[in-house]
Amino acid sequence: MFMYKKALLIYNIKAGQEEIQDQLGLIASELVPLAHTFMFIQTLEKGEAETLCESHGSEIDLLLIVGGDGTVHECINGLMKLPEDNRPTVAILPAGTCNDFSRSLQIRTIEEAIAAIKVGAHQRLDIGEANQRYFTNFIGLGLITEASQAKEGELKDKWGKIGYMVSALQSLKNPNLFTYNLKTDSETFEGEAVMVLAMNGHYLGTTGLFVENNQMNDGLIDIYILKEAGFSLLKNVYNKSRSNTEKEWLREAEDVQVIRTSSFQLETNDQQLADSDGELYLEAPLTVSMHEKALDFIYAEETNNT
Repeated sequence: MFMYKKALLIYNIKAGQEEIQDQLGLIASELVPLAHTFMFIQTLEKGEAETLCESHGSEIDLLLIVGGDGTVHECINGLMKLPEDNRPTVAILPAGTCNDFSRSLQIRTIEEAIAAIKVGAHQRLDIGEANQRYFTNFIGLGLITEASQAKEGELKDKWGKIGYMVSALQSLKNPNLFTYNLKTDSETFEGEAVMVLAMNGHYLGTTGLFVENNQMNDGLIDIYILKEAGFSLLKNVYNKSRSNTEKEWLREAEDVQVIRTSSFQLETNDQQLADSDGELYLEAPLTVSMHEKALDFIYAEETNNT
């Protein structure tokens, strides 16, 4: 008896891990027997994964994504264009540089993904929407965007995860301060900041830096407004690593404001490029909302804590 009627595997051969092509044989031998019909499609250009998911998503009951956060981002944007009842279960086989959203599913390697898919544990999780585009993990502007811009190209290609950390540290040297106006359903927040970051997932740049204990299926998103960079931020990161609970860390945090909401509008005094799951194409002003339990994801059951 097959677990699935029809499965589609989309893979990005140019994702962050060079050995991805070698892994396809393992994936095929382990997962093809699970479905009556199993299709493989390699993406050849940016945006193709989104188009494929929109056109084939309603025909399948399992979508397997082999790639990094960028490939996942494309696929989710394709699936979210479909009626909710026509969206397949999604399994992420991480093959990028950071693979942050799959980490929130307790899946860090392709081998862990294969094991989780065989078990078949799945749950519906929230998907964020910003200016009519969708994200799984985060959207932000300020420092996060500066770090993403710095890591693009040679740093990322040559150093992978280390390149991400180097670019983040470089961004701390001369952070750009901007004025913001953030409105939720019930409150308005104004001031100056070096970063506004809204997190749905648990990891950023492979690090469980902010919100390990947040829920990804409650229709809410956690917004972090960082007032100052430099030593203050490094101290916050250090305290976070030593804290036993999120509340303990937040009590000790300096220059960080935390807001939990289901939607918000964000305006800035000057043009600010936004980072959505590591992809740089949106700009402020942003209108952000959460789609509660919008997509079904495979996760690693034995260690899941979402």
